[in-house]
Amino acid sequence: MRQALLGSAALGAALVSAGAMAADGVELEISGRYKGAAGLVLSEDFSGSSDVRGGDVRGYVFKQDVEIDFEGEIELDNGLMVGAAIELQGQTDEEDQIGSVYAFFRGGFGELRFGDTEEAYAQLCYQVPTASELFGADSPDFSFSNAGIAGYGATNGTCYGIDDNSTKLVYFSPVVAGFHFAASFAPDASEDTRNTLDGAGTRFSNDAGQNSENLSLAGTFTQDLNGLNLILGGGATVSFDKEINPNGTGEARGYNAYAQVAFSGFTLGAAAELREDFGDDGADQWVYGAGATYNWSAWTIGVGWTRGDYEKAVGANEGDPFNAGHDIYSATASYALAPGISLDGVIEYSDYQSNDAAGPDYQGLAVGLGTLITF
Repeated sequence: MRQALLGSAALGAALVSAGAMAADGVELEISGRYKGAAGLVLSEDFSGSSDVRGGDVRGYVFKQDVEIDFEGEIELDNGLMVGAAIELQGQTDEEDQIGSVYAFFRGGFGELRFGDTEEAYAQLCYQVPTASELFGADSPDFSFSNAGIAGYGATNGTCYGIDDNSTKLVYFSPVVAGFHFAASFAPDASEDTRNTLDGAGTRFSNDAGQNSENLSLAGTFTQDLNGLNLILGGGATVSFDKEINPNGTGEARGYNAYAQVAFSGFTLGAAAELREDFGDDGADQWVYGAGATYNWSAWTIGVGWTRGDYEKAVGANEGDPFNAGHDIYSATASYALAPGISLDGVIEYSDYQSNDAAGPDYQGLAVGLGTLITF
């Protein structure tokens, strides 16, 4: 999930009449970023029916997240921009080494992307403001809470979609009078596939619980009003087919909205997301929150809060599903050592409470220190 608005312009009639490309095609440039952090749990309490106790988990941790990006584009004789982008995970991952890979075509009509990439709903999305690109109350890169042991919702997020980086078609409109929208469609949740998948060239349509035929729509409005910058937006994502669905659970769908205002170094914002029927058991999730940051010179500080209400959550004890609420409070700070290089810190508190006697609870206070290095 990203706080910066992704995408801007590409579509198709010009593809047929495209002019001659350069003899060597597109030259890719290398960029990326390194994120690393250390976290310390100052205090925590597991209670309820959870089988986990405080002594079962380590009180500190080292984490890192590395991404290498290869991207390039070329302008054809008719003005059409054609390019490709590949996101490589910098650490060994047996499940998915490539985060995203797609081709794009950009012109006055907008931008068209085809490949493994996030849906429109997730790409045009702003989260609860935070001072750090590493930490925060809204789906941070690094969290040191052990609330995920108690039940669903180790972190709260307001920009989750349905199918992550499955192979899809995405369209971004041009920005007109501050308005910008995007739409995407994915046949199913498949990604990283070249020819056949389990022998099926067109993919199976009977994968238990898979959300397929996914349509995503999103829009945003930005306006600068004499030094006051306003951002408003939201989106919807819908699956029209839940495969192998003996319980008759409704098709998965999600809705989100956000608003931000920035002035004189301050940024204030709020975000919310409702996710329905993402699991076979019909579990729903409602997440909302607000935050503020202030920037002066090389410093940025911020505070944020999110609340997640989760229906039919399941904890590490694998007991019966229960309803739960998760509040996350985060104070963040970032100091710019140089352009693209920062030193970040966080103080975070998690309060996970089950609403049923059978469910577990968790409270924890942690601190963290990390760095962001872009290249």
